[in-house]
Amino acid sequence: MGFLTGLNIITVILILVSCDCRALHPHTLLDTSELIRIRGYPAEVHHVTTRDGYVLQLHRIPRGLTPTPRPCTRRFRTHESKGMRWILLEWLKKVHSREISRRCGSAQGKRPVVLLMHGVLSSSDDFVLNDPHQALAFMLADAGYDVWLGNARGNTYSRRHVRLSPEQPEFWDFSWDEIAQYDLPDMLAYVRNTTRAPTLDYVGHSMGTTVFFAMMNYYPHINGWIRKMVAMAPSAYIHNIFAGYRMLSIFSQIVGGSESKYETGRLSVEGKTSLANLCSPDALTRGVCLKIIGLVAGPSRHAIERDYLPVIVAHTPAGVATRVLTHYSQLILAQRFQAFDYGPTRNLEKYGSLTPRQYSLERVTVPVGLFWSQDDWINTPRDVAQIAEELPRVMLNYKVPLRGFNHLDFLWSEDARRLVYIPLVKFLKT
Repeated sequence: MGFLTGLNIITVILILVSCDCRALHPHTLLDTSELIRIRGYPAEVHHVTTRDGYVLQLHRIPRGLTPTPRPCTRRFRTHESKGMRWILLEWLKKVHSREISRRCGSAQGKRPVVLLMHGVLSSSDDFVLNDPHQALAFMLADAGYDVWLGNARGNTYSRRHVRLSPEQPEFWDFSWDEIAQYDLPDMLAYVRNTTRAPTLDYVGHSMGTTVFFAMMNYYPHINGWIRKMVAMAPSAYIHNIFAGYRMLSIFSQIVGGSESKYETGRLSVEGKTSLANLCSPDALTRGVCLKIIGLVAGPSRHAIERDYLPVIVAHTPAGVATRVLTHYSQLILAQRFQAFDYGPTRNLEKYGSLTPRQYSLERVTVPVGLFWSQDDWINTPRDVAQIAEELPRVMLNYKVPLRGFNHLDFLWSEDARRLVYIPLVKFLKT
């Protein structure tokens, strides 16, 4: 949502500043699967067609670079003697075998499964945009997980439909409601079916948490599919957002409202190249790039690798439907966690009432770990506190122990490994 302001500022700068055309970092124009493979990890590309016709691209890291544990062996001495002693030993042997199978499943190829879901204007790229020991997807793969990276409809990887084209306004006729109703549950079902895992872990950032919370209001049974959920920068109530965003929300309702149906924030190859040059280590405009990130996401120590910032800005923003942003604007102004507000007439047709459906966090019955920061201007401590109060099973309420850690630092900061990812992996494994 706040990226729109940043994008406008960047556009002006690009007009005023001529391209220096420095040599690009070799990762600048790579897609997610290429970013994974260039780090030496195996990568797979999967496609999921939602029930309403959108074709979503998922990326998978089936294993990490750490050695695969040796399979456990089932050792139990055979006894030929009969009678009660023999019967007891045979029963103990079966119990022993089942316990070994339970403990050693991942060692025999059945790795625990995790799905990572991005935020607004982001994509699967954001979980692999760092060195392997610092990017969350690689860390989870090396921790023994079968890692899946989702992409919501409309971003750079999910721009296909069985009958619509992105050139048609109808393609963009969705908010994050549809991502919660169709994209996320259909991706989860696909991952479960492909891996044959009855349960999996889920990690969301920002909008990735919003759609998870809303999804459980439509499909409460999916709680049974999830072992644990991690919410980085949890987003449901956002009315305490930075004041500048409240003003933008009022403006967006005046100029567009619920009728906006188009795309914003996707970069062309030329745009990616220009931004990468603008934010390169030796560019005079590099400081402007960092200022814009601070304006968008909140105060930051800017612990972003100097040489990798151009790669990051070339991958984010990744495109979004304007109605997704409008939906968040509605949450800010309504001060409620609710479905998209189409206005009284269409609300009555769609929801059976003049007002939109209200979502309840009490429907989220899985164990949840909340990871939030004091200086996140988008998902503020006050809003996170309300979320924590209403979720029934908050198992961890973790405040990042560093001032100057903002909304985007959860993805890009060099400090994220130490301050967020190590505690996150520990939470999932306990």
